[in-house]
Amino acid sequence: MQTSNIPTSFKKIKDEPELSVVVLCYKSGETLIPYVEQMEKELREGGMDNYELVLVGNYFPGTNDKTPLIIRKLAEKNPKIVPITLEKKGMLGWDVIMGFKATNGKAIAFIDGDGQMPSQDIVRLFRVLKSGEFDLVKTFRKMRMDGAYRKFISNWYNMIFHILFPGASFRDVNAKPKLMTREAYNKMNLSCDGWFIDGEIMLESMRLDMNVAEVPTVFHKNEWRGSFIKIWAIFEFLAYMVFYRIKYWFK
Repeated sequence: MQTSNIPTSFKKIKDEPELSVVVLCYKSGETLIPYVEQMEKELREGGMDNYELVLVGNYFPGTNDKTPLIIRKLAEKNPKIVPITLEKKGMLGWDVIMGFKATNGKAIAFIDGDGQMPSQDIVRLFRVLKSGEFDLVKTFRKMRMDGAYRKFISNWYNMIFHILFPGASFRDVNAKPKLMTREAYNKMNLSCDGWFIDGEIMLESMRLDMNVAEVPTVFHKNEWRGSFIKIWAIFEFLAYMVFYRIKYWFK
């Protein structure tokens, strides 16, 4: 499988978009096609036309993941799509950072591409961000339909996070979409290549004393595949939180 030639120089489009949306598409397959169509429909209906979609479909060699090919075909037909299809050198955080580096917009959003997080939230949150009162705007999952296991992990994670970082006032660390201004992103020092990337973003927002808003949302059940968050992820989350607790004592 060949990688996209875009990530080496990251395609720059002529007109700076008002918003760049980074969509995490790992192993999304053909389900990505209607999801992108729905997202673009919602953006247009929300009065947004000056945007770009950065579709991140990085892959592990030897896997039968057709997502990179699907993304490149979508990009061939749609000039608003920036395809990122690299051989993976990290996990979730690495994909997020590669997507961020490819953005050109005045504001940046990122969201999972599996449909659990409603893409219409992007328009809602962008309107809040455009008010100029906030540096970062995100959702919190007021209602969840993804089962007891995921709820348990999320509740456990948020509880431990607030114990280790008592200054954190936000309710739901990992909820997406998250939107931030270009200026806010440029100030952040993001390096986590694993599951803790959402936590690192929020810790950076605290370190930089950013104004953050949270908006309620509904988190849907994934009907077409199981969760990538397995039991070992609990221990990885805990290890990351202890590491970052020590790291941020010196910031």
